[in-house]
Amino acid sequence: MQNTKKILTLLFICVLATATLLVSGCTEIADDSEDVNSDEIISINTVANIEWQWSGLIETESGSQSVVPDPENYTIVLNSDETYSIKADCNVGSGGYTLEGSNLTLSSGPITLAYCGSDSLDTQYLSLLNNVTTVSMDNDQLVLGIGENGDRMLFVKGGISSDSNEESETLSSFNGTISSLEDGDSYPMFLLESEEISSSGYTKGIKYVISEETVIMDPNGGLFDSENLKEGMNVRVFFGPALTKSIPPIGQAELIQLI
Repeated sequence: MQNTKKILTLLFICVLATATLLVSGCTEIADDSEDVNSDEIISINTVANIEWQWSGLIETESGSQSVVPDPENYTIVLNSDETYSIKADCNVGSGGYTLEGSNLTLSSGPITLAYCGSDSLDTQYLSLLNNVTTVSMDNDQLVLGIGENGDRMLFVKGGISSDSNEESETLSSFNGTISSLEDGDSYPMFLLESEEISSSGYTKGIKYVISEETVIMDPNGGLFDSENLKEGMNVRVFFGPALTKSIPPIGQAELIQLI
C-alpha cells in the first residue's frame, strides 16, 4: 500500500455515525421491482460463503431505484460462523452478525479507513450496512432492509457480470497466544498458536509478519507499539487471504488486537 494509505489506515471497533442515506454517485432508474417479503425466514446456508456485490439501492419514500456503477467494489460475505467480511472500495473489514428469522444485525468490527477518492461510495456503503435490519432473497438477489423506512440494498452474486478475475481481498482472523517472537529478514514476525488455529489444520501455528502497515490496538482501543509485544500475550490477528505453504505458514498481519 502507498504511504498515504498506510498513514490513513485506522481501526474501527465502534459503530459508524448515524447513516445519511444519500445516493449521490449513483445513477437513478425507474423502480419496477416487486415488493420483497420481509417475513421470509432465511437459512444461513442459502446466503453464506458467497461474495455478494452491491448492485442497487431502493428508496421507499422517493419510489426510486439507484444502481451502483461498480458492484464488484462493494461486497459482503456472510460466513457460516456468524462473521462477515466486506470490501468498501479501497477498504476491507470484518465483523460479526446475528440472524434470527429474517432479522439481521451486523456488528461493526475492524476496518481499514483509507481515502478512496471523491467518487467513491465507500462511506455511504458502510453507513447503510450499519443500519441493516432484515435480510431476504428476491430472484437470486440478496436484499438487505435498511432501518424502519423500508429502504433496501440489492446484491448480486459475485462473478455474474464481472470483467475481472481478481478476487476481492477479505480479512480472516484467529485468536491465539504469541508463543515466540523473532526478527525476520525485513520485518519482525511472531508465532501464534491456539486450539482454534490447530483445529483449522495449522497444527504448528501460524507466523505473522509485522510490517509498517500493520495496525496494533490495545484492549481499550488505543494504538499499541509493536516493540511492546511479548510472548504469552493473547491477541486476535486479522490477516489477508494469502498464507505461504511453509510449515508453519506465514501471513501478513493487517490488524493485531490485544485481548
